[in-house]
Amino acid sequence: MVGEETFEQDGPWIRSSNGFQVRAVGRSGMEYVSGSLTLHLDTEALVSDAFVLNARALPNEVRDRVVDDVTRAWRWSGFEIQVVEPFDWDSVAMRLPAERRRKRERYRAEHEA
Repeated sequence: MVGEETFEQDGPWIRSSNGFQVRAVGRSGMEYVSGSLTLHLDTEALVSDAFVLNARALPNEVRDRVVDDVTRAWRWSGFEIQVVEPFDWDSVAMRLPAERRRKRERYRAEHEA
């Protein structure tokens, strides 16, 4: 990238000088286009000037780039983006008692030594 990124509004599209564009599609979606990549993003418009973006639904290989691009574009337009990240199943509290005990013992061994 050469120079500072700029944005422009073109109808419903927010276009970046970095070569991507994004637009809201109703209250529960966005369309993101960058080169040959076109994605429907799972989002929800909030009552405030904000959107919730479900990053869990994005392919791993493009997730960080798409989230960064969409966040910059919508912030430029005056909206905030709240990102729902992939869920960490290893941190779930609902486990069988034996699993909870093993996890607690591992934690204590690592932190109380």
